[in-house]
Amino acid sequence: TSEEERQSDRVLPTSVDSDSWKTSNWGFLFTGIIGGALVTVYAVATPFITPALRKVCLPFVPATSKQIENVVKMLQHRRGSLVDIGSGDGRIVIAAAKEGFPAVGYELNPWLVWYSRYRAWREGVHGSAKFYISDLW
Repeated sequence: TSEEERQSDRVLPTSVDSDSWKTSNWGFLFTGIIGGALVTVYAVATPFITPALRKVCLPFVPATSKQIENVVKMLQHRRGSLVDIGSGDGRIVIAAAKEGFPAVGYELNPWLVWYSRYRAWREGVHGSAKFYISDLW
């Protein structure tokens, strides 16, 4: 009987306490949100930061409207295609495509290439303006 008494002192859990279950769910939710936010920041920031870590740093500087006007003026009465190395957000390529030139832009930053493709589509020149992710170093 003493063995029966020892076994009766041991209590096995029959159900999970709902309060502790809710607390642990909040922990998972919080960890997931913070982890997801950090991954997102990393994915967005990396293409902009890594070019600065190169031996030769070339930052993205968008073309001004005057520079775009000058390029378009230089293209008048010419034939052929335009290639923009380091096309950034695609302003020059899109302007050339609007003037009827087949134009190609090469850019290292994938976010800028995707944005350029979107802008070309929005401007209606996605057929004659092409953008490629390329490291020409």
